[in-house]
Amino acid sequence: MRRSFRRSLFFSGLCCVSWVLASDQNRVTVASDSPESLLVRTLDAIRAERLDLALERSDSLVTRQPNFRLAQLVRGDILLAQNGRLEKFAGPRSKDPKARAMQDEARVRLGRYVQTPPKDMIPRFLLQPPRDASTVLVVDARASRLFVFRQKDGKWSLEGDHYVSIGLNGPLKSNEGDQRTPLGVYSMVSRIEKEKLDAYYGNVAYPLDYPNDWDKRKGRKGHGIWVHGTPRDTYSRPPRASNGCVVLPNDDIDTLQKWFQLGRTPVILADTIDWVDPSQADSMRQILAGAIQKWTEDWSSNDMDRYLSHYSDDFKMGEQDLEGWERDKRRVAAAKSWVKVSTSDLSMLLVPGEQDLAVVEFEQDYRSSNLSNLMRKRQYWRFEDGAWKIVYEGSIGKAG
Repeated sequence: MRRSFRRSLFFSGLCCVSWVLASDQNRVTVASDSPESLLVRTLDAIRAERLDLALERSDSLVTRQPNFRLAQLVRGDILLAQNGRLEKFAGPRSKDPKARAMQDEARVRLGRYVQTPPKDMIPRFLLQPPRDASTVLVVDARASRLFVFRQKDGKWSLEGDHYVSIGLNGPLKSNEGDQRTPLGVYSMVSRIEKEKLDAYYGNVAYPLDYPNDWDKRKGRKGHGIWVHGTPRDTYSRPPRASNGCVVLPNDDIDTLQKWFQLGRTPVILADTIDWVDPSQADSMRQILAGAIQKWTEDWSSNDMDRYLSHYSDDFKMGEQDLEGWERDKRRVAAAKSWVKVSTSDLSMLLVPGEQDLAVVEFEQDYRSSNLSNLMRKRQYWRFEDGAWKIVYEGSIGKAG
């Protein structure tokens, strides 16, 4: 029986984690009765060939989450193995698409226990969020994980690490219907309540502002990218299963949404995360903030040579390139005797999938001898030739 069990049990082939999950010191802290903890403890028992214990734990798991399809499959395999009826060894990678999707989900979920985020480090994207945004969501598409960061006393704290599904064909969306998840920095633009939502999207949905200004500049197409829950008859989906949306178990999104602020909670979608010491991110933040401050000072001087020196040769806004921008700015400046520009509520985040590109938003207070206005602005700055330069600029509405 033991030989047959070791040879045939479907999930004994999860060699991607090399059963490192047996070491408690490598695991994140998760409630002992949570679905993922129960799943890991069930597979621990399988690894130890304690079939009765594995069945006991899987029973607890499916009782708690009867719609957890992966858990049901594991339990079914345990029962078959107990009765000596599971003969086919699926190996570490099944040829059956549905079984392969389940194996992939198991691998990703177990990865949380053996790939703990580096202690006291943060994603390099987190330079400076909006002033009143206490929460930032960072998705690691390759690992199918959503990390929740919150600010406490001016410092970032990792508050959550959640399993998510992304697009069927992976990240880097570029076309309508390509079933890929975009890479970039986005905002939640609205909230769709359960009563107005098809059951397929779970308990709640938050549409994102894809395609954003940078996506449009890059010619990326498509729409309808949401953060939403799983179908209401399903606990979770395989890692790559959506049409491009980011999908969380309904229990998770129900817990997290108390922190979501429409238009203010950044959602950073990355292929993978580069973890850095907070001091490294702070150093980059100070350099970029200094460049933005110098830009406002040079604009306030009404010296167009100094002001335009902050714009990249690759600058473009809509159909207007740097040459057209310079021509318009010099014409406008010639009619003014003085200019005063200041910024407030500054946010700066690095853009995933790009080389040293930052999206910057702020409230701009512009005053001059013949015009004054207050608006909210978005710019994209890129580090090139040893300095930060503006490659895109546009208004995103009135301030306040």
